[in-house]
Amino acid sequence: MAPRHASVKLSADFLDEARREAEVFNRSLGAQVEHWARLGRMFEAAPGVGVDRVREALQGRLSFDAMNAAERDAFFVQFGDPWDAETEAHYAELGGREGAVGLDDKGRSVRREGGRLRKIG
Repeated sequence: MAPRHASVKLSADFLDEARREAEVFNRSLGAQVEHWARLGRMFEAAPGVGVDRVREALQGRLSFDAMNAAERDAFFVQFGDPWDAETEAHYAELGGREGAVGLDDKGRSVRREGGRLRKIG
């Protein structure tokens, strides 16, 4: 019988990023890496999405808003519509935390500090 797990070498920077994300989503480090691997595999297999766009997404350089209509359609076919009320509430709670980073209504990068949004960068 083949082993049910394997050890792999990953960069320290990647693991640090995975740890931060795992904490946000209450996952173990291994579960976070597996989650990212599954998302990457599904995104690569999505019809209508080119490999260059997959690379952009996996490198964190492609936001959902930057996808064209065909890519968004492929995303929803592959993943379903993730924006239910529970997901919306979860992201609203994350965005309300001190230190949260995101975009304001004008598309500028902001950080929540002292209950206010402050422009960064």
